[in-house]
Amino acid sequence: MSTHLNGILAGACVVAGSGLALADNWCASGTAAIPDDGQSSCVWSVDVDVPADHLVSSVRVFVSAEHPWVGDLIIRMQTASGFWITLLDRPGLPDGGWVGPWGCGGDNLSVFFDDSASTAAEDTCTQFDVPVISGNRRPIEPLGELYAESAAGLWRIEFRDVSPIDAGTVSTVCVTLETSPDCNGNGVPDVDDIAGGQSDDADGDGVPDECDCVGDLDGDAIVDVNDLLILIGQFGGPGSADLDGDGLVDADDLLIVLGAWGACS
Repeated sequence: MSTHLNGILAGACVVAGSGLALADNWCASGTAAIPDDGQSSCVWSVDVDVPADHLVSSVRVFVSAEHPWVGDLIIRMQTASGFWITLLDRPGLPDGGWVGPWGCGGDNLSVFFDDSASTAAEDTCTQFDVPVISGNRRPIEPLGELYAESAAGLWRIEFRDVSPIDAGTVSTVCVTLETSPDCNGNGVPDVDDIAGGQSDDADGDGVPDECDCVGDLDGDAIVDVNDLLILIGQFGGPGSADLDGDGLVDADDLLIVLGAWGACS
């Protein structure tokens, strides 16, 4: 797994990052102030550059921010398809063990929001640890709700400080995505179709069999005379040209090749 880091700070608080991998850490970095007026927000964005048919199969989010009173903060994320999810909402409220009605008064965040974490970020508040929220913590809304969302495009992470006086900055945001194509268009990542038994993958290429280019025996994405010659060479016996799986390359397989003639879609 690699990290793609290309942060650009522009305007009051707009940070953008980009990358080129299919499933990695998509990050943005810089130093941006979180507006302390209770109204405005700081929005970071990361451009997830994966094929348009890739769906989310898992997601984690890393945030590094300095703030002297993290109970002031609300952090939300918007997927490329426009779905919003709340990661943190004024930890320590309504009663997180801190003195007073203002939420967790600890300093700073350096946290992975992860559904598998044993402790929720909302329930993390101490008087001595800095950063006060660190390590793996569960978000207030499960990231599992983003399963099978479209992955490609601009993801946004919004920081809002809803209480005046204490102010802070954000330095790094990473969205860690595992994605998979959805070749059959059923709304389930191919990797889970295969793992769950909904789709077969007889050749082990990671592509559901129903999406393979049937008849393309030489793997050039075209069913043509070269594939026909392979079939003729195996005719009457077993071989890769046994497309119907009956153990014999015969006329039925020939009809499959002829029916699939041309470029694979």
